[in-house]
Amino acid sequence: MSDHDSNKPSNDDNLKAGQENNEQRVREIAAELKELENEENPEWDGSEAEFVRDDDAEEYEIPETGIRLSYVLTQDEMYKCLYHSNMIKTKGARAVIESIILAIASVVFFFVYFTAETEFKGYNLFFGIFCLLMIGAIWIVPHIYLKSMAKMLADGRNIEAEIYPTHIDIGRDDGEWSIELDGTSQIEEFDNIIMIYTAKDRAFAIPERVIEPEVYNEIRAILLSGAEPK
Repeated sequence: MSDHDSNKPSNDDNLKAGQENNEQRVREIAAELKELENEENPEWDGSEAEFVRDDDAEEYEIPETGIRLSYVLTQDEMYKCLYHSNMIKTKGARAVIESIILAIASVVFFFVYFTAETEFKGYNLFFGIFCLLMIGAIWIVPHIYLKSMAKMLADGRNIEAEIYPTHIDIGRDDGEWSIELDGTSQIEEFDNIIMIYTAKDRAFAIPERVIEPEVYNEIRAILLSGAEPK
């Protein structure tokens, strides 16, 4: 047998062994890739996924729940509301200070009138009396004016209002108007009355007597959160 014939089986064996090694290496690489895929997607179960349109994703207006009030302001309540409004400028501390100044001036004029012998005694008497009249005007005239205004405005008309977390609807039909509770209005509490002042120089009063105890705290919280203290 020649040397060529003796080497032939050996070459075939080597080729077959090489193919087996290659196949084994391919299987090993495939196994490694599969392990990597499993590590990167540990919870993936093979199901298909797709982007879908949310048909319910539309803007809907959620209706607010309001609290309805219906009441009539009394003449005394109307007077208190007018007094705390800006109708009367001379009141409170300002009225006290002006009254003290006028009182001192009146005392000086009367003192000069009774002690000094001058030709202007009549003027001193006049201005002394005038100062006293001005003190009376500061305290009495506004009271009379507000009383007449309160009597005219407290005409027994029924006031209807609906208080919502974001606004207040007042009145009905053509006379309806609203107050936005967005911090642009001011709130003041006095004599068992809650008063709201708008930026457009309008005012709205709610006597505490017309608010049921079950909803009092809720209404007060809504108003205090939507308006600035005056």
